[in-house]
Amino acid sequence: MFCYNIHTSGDEVLVAACDMDILGKTFFAGELQLEVRESFYKRSSAPLSELKEVLSGATIANLAGNRVVDSAVSAGFIDAGCVLVIGGVKHAQFAVMR
Repeated sequence: MFCYNIHTSGDEVLVAACDMDILGKTFFAGELQLEVRESFYKRSSAPLSELKEVLSGATIANLAGNRVVDSAVSAGFIDAGCVLVIGGVKHAQFAVMR
């Protein structure tokens, strides 16, 4: 399972998605900080098998958690070389350029 929230502004559709088990936690790596806020990441939840469908409508995505990021890499949304690891937790973002 993963949590997600869809934020819209004009034509932009930002999908924030994270592994359920990291929701509400904060991770650190040097000067980097990843805060997985429930208000940003959680409006709905779904099985991980639905992540590709949720991301398919995104113009921007903010992804946190090892399972969510690995699934986004496998589905071709994220280049594995562009993944950050903050406090042992993977984080990645993408934007669709029009």
